Amino acid sequence: MSYYSNRNGGGGRRHHRDDRRQNHRDGGHHHREAHHVDNTETKLRNNILKFADDINTDPSSELPRFSNYLREHLPAHSATIAEGFRLGVTEQPYKIPFYAGVLSHLHNEALNSSIDPEASGDNALATGVNESDLHVGVKAVIEDIIKGFQGYLDKLAWRELKLCACFFAHLVQTHTISPTSLVSLLQSFASVLDEPGVSFDRAHQAALCVGEALIHSGSTLYTHDTAAVNDLITSLKTYSDGLKSLRAAVSPIVPGSGSDGGLEPECKETIISLVSALEHLRGTSFTVPVASLPRPQEAFTTPKTIGASSFELPFVLVPPEAFELDDDMSGPSSSTTAGPSSAYTYKAKSAFRQNFPYVYLSLFPDDVTPNDQTPGGYVVRSCMIDMLNIFEVNRKENARLTLDLPRWFHARTFDRDRQVDDEDDNDNTEVEKMEWNLECLAIETILSTTFLLPVSPHLGAYYYALITDLCKLSPQTVGPAVGKSIRRLYKFLGNGLDVEVAKRFAEWFAIHMSNFSFNWVWKEWIPDLSFAQAHPQKRFIKRAIELEIRLSYHDRIKGSLPADFLEPEPNVFPQEPPAGDYEYDSTDHPYHNEAEALLNLVRGRSKADEVLKHAESMRNNLTGPPTNLSPHMAATVVRSISMQVLLHVGSRSFSHFLNAIERYLSLLRSISNREPSTSSSALDVTQAKAEILDIASRYWRRSSQMVAIVFDKLMQYQVVDPEDVVSWSFRGQSRDHARLSAKEWDILKAALEKANGRVLVAKGKVQSVKKVEEDAKARLKAKQGGDVGDEGMDVETSVPEDSVQSQALSAALKAHATLTRDQKAALLQALDGFISALGSPGTKICEHLESWSSRETWEQEEWESWETYGWYRQFCREFSPQLKVYMNTLESISLSKLDALDATDQAASKLLRRVWSVALDQE
Repeated sequence: MSYYSNRNGGGGRRHHRDDRRQNHRDGGHHHREAHHVDNTETKLRNNILKFADDINTDPSSELPRFSNYLREHLPAHSATIAEGFRLGVTEQPYKIPFYAGVLSHLHNEALNSSIDPEASGDNALATGVNESDLHVGVKAVIEDIIKGFQGYLDKLAWRELKLCACFFAHLVQTHTISPTSLVSLLQSFASVLDEPGVSFDRAHQAALCVGEALIHSGSTLYTHDTAAVNDLITSLKTYSDGLKSLRAAVSPIVPGSGSDGGLEPECKETIISLVSALEHLRGTSFTVPVASLPRPQEAFTTPKTIGASSFELPFVLVPPEAFELDDDMSGPSSSTTAGPSSAYTYKAKSAFRQNFPYVYLSLFPDDVTPNDQTPGGYVVRSCMIDMLNIFEVNRKENARLTLDLPRWFHARTFDRDRQVDDEDDNDNTEVEKMEWNLECLAIETILSTTFLLPVSPHLGAYYYALITDLCKLSPQTVGPAVGKSIRRLYKFLGNGLDVEVAKRFAEWFAIHMSNFSFNWVWKEWIPDLSFAQAHPQKRFIKRAIELEIRLSYHDRIKGSLPADFLEPEPNVFPQEPPAGDYEYDSTDHPYHNEAEALLNLVRGRSKADEVLKHAESMRNNLTGPPTNLSPHMAATVVRSISMQVLLHVGSRSFSHFLNAIERYLSLLRSISNREPSTSSSALDVTQAKAEILDIASRYWRRSSQMVAIVFDKLMQYQVVDPEDVVSWSFRGQSRDHARLSAKEWDILKAALEKANGRVLVAKGKVQSVKKVEEDAKARLKAKQGGDVGDEGMDVETSVPEDSVQSQALSAALKAHATLTRDQKAALLQALDGFISALGSPGTKICEHLESWSSRETWEQEEWESWETYGWYRQFCREFSPQLKVYMNTLESISLSKLDALDATDQAASKLLRRVWSVALDQE
């Protein structure tokens, strides 16, 4: 790669035109000069970011030319070079060792020239750069980088802080940065772990800053201050030991009933891996280099004077987090998977916050993908995770860079057909333990991040599309890795895979198949069709087929499956395509004529008042001869007819459904007994809304997707409340039969998110109104104060007292209070449902879990109990921020019902309470 092309700007014709115009324009010379400077700085910055991007170049061989190129621009463009390094380090973490090597090389040259000017005379003549200018320029670059780090610290940009700390760690190895100052910086991060009431996310990010910097620092820090490094590792280990119960709560494989609460062998956790890698290095006194890291700095000369030549990092204190006051009540607000899911959106200084440890699945053995409990394996996986987060805005670039990753690590990190010289063969490192499979690592890392609990950092669609892009770039190598991952995950089903992970697995599988003509070796799973319907593998097959039909159409998927899957007996493929079931279509139905009359009015787009009057007339007629129905039964029939008619008209498309809902919203509110003119008791209103939900679910019984959509729109238009939908999710569960599948969970979750979202909007409205009024008061004070001196500034007596709130603020506060009550009611209803389903004496949840080792003999009842228990765990995990807000109320009303269970099944009561306590961080 050349760094010297077009150094003088564009072609000559442009400059000749500018010269002719100079005679007619004042300041033309300065305009061209500023334009030239802008082009130079932009090009310089881009060249730093594009260092060794050509796939045919070796980054190490590019270092000398790149170093000389930067020398030419020092000190004139030191600020631009510093900006390029900052962006490169924080946006391209795989280049950190090389950026550190280049900067160290420049620093060493400048330092050596200041010690021995004669030794560098030839170099100065060759580059045209005065060595004193080089020293000034390098100093300015490093100081600007340190200032940029301080800016990241002020914003608590944790990922950038971690990557900068790793960059400084590499500079410490070449004595560019003082080891004493880096130790002090890491001690400041480590002090976060001891803060009282520190949030999990803040402590987790600080621990990563400390641990990863220690790994990247080599032996320099350990040799410089062994006691301090040991103390840092001990603080990380102490922090890690305190996370045991939280890890079990978010393990993607649910620990068996006989487990001591530890993780299953297939599960890894970031801090455990980090501490293990550090212990591995400490066991060798940090003398063995990290196997996977390139070491370009070894080719550079070492300064003749060590100590006084190093730059000092400033002493820092990690600033506290800044939150909006009521962030915890907002909670989940945006989808993270293809289906209804969520991610936490906070107004704190970080975009995504995790309240639980990062526990993830390992899909391949350690000789295929890195064992991240070793230093080399941890560094590779951490880099790939950083790339996943950084390049979320450009997944295609991420896919390309992922396949290009071997160029940026040690030659034997990945199993590639690359030439390795004799020096690498004799290198006293762990190279013989590496040679991992890049494609398997990429798929494993993406999927394990996708399946993080309770939510993944980004939309599930991003991860799914990234895997698709990788497959398209290299189908021969990535395709087999994807197939192995699917089979490995499928084996985990029925062996403890968390229900939420299983749901996301089904979503990814269906989406991935839709991108590759729905081709899969389904015959491998034919023996599993004999399992109980609630068996996780049978559930997965049915769920995946249903999602595939959503992404395509019924007959298309039917043609892609073996005949065994199409039989009615396994009940995994729907015998009819997803469509509405209009029960009044038959002329034999007793209420066919009434339904047909209303249907004609709605299809004819009659006015809402006319349709409402017709419905009222129909109700009155049904109470008379020949039907002679009771008023209550007549209202039920009219409710069923009206709802089914609207659903039938809207079944043609989503826009038809919305039009029908909006046009006849008054009819819906009437049949739900929500109209002001209706004098109905609270029990009647609740029953009416429950019937509406039942009617909608019966009409769309062949399409769970449409059930979720209809329920969402009914909540949106306030025909029903989230509490009603939550209650519907648990309906049909008797006290001795627990059942909650992924379909019901999706609906329950959407209802809770709707309640949380409304509270968030209401809070925003209150804050907006308060801000407007405060600004108005401030302007009034400023206007009354004027310039009349100190006495005139005291205008409190002339500003109206706000003992009476404005109408806008009163309305906003009232709406917020109402929606907060609705949110609490929905959460209470959900917790009540789980307690009733799992805490009743006949459920025998603990008895089932105790028989986990003999789960091959489980039937429908046992698997249903296990699945409902899994959704209870996810409920407590995912909605823990809101549950904490109402914890006292929820515990006194719902959890107190477990007291009656203590006498008959104390183990079940203890189990449910423990899940609650761990999720809400009470242990």
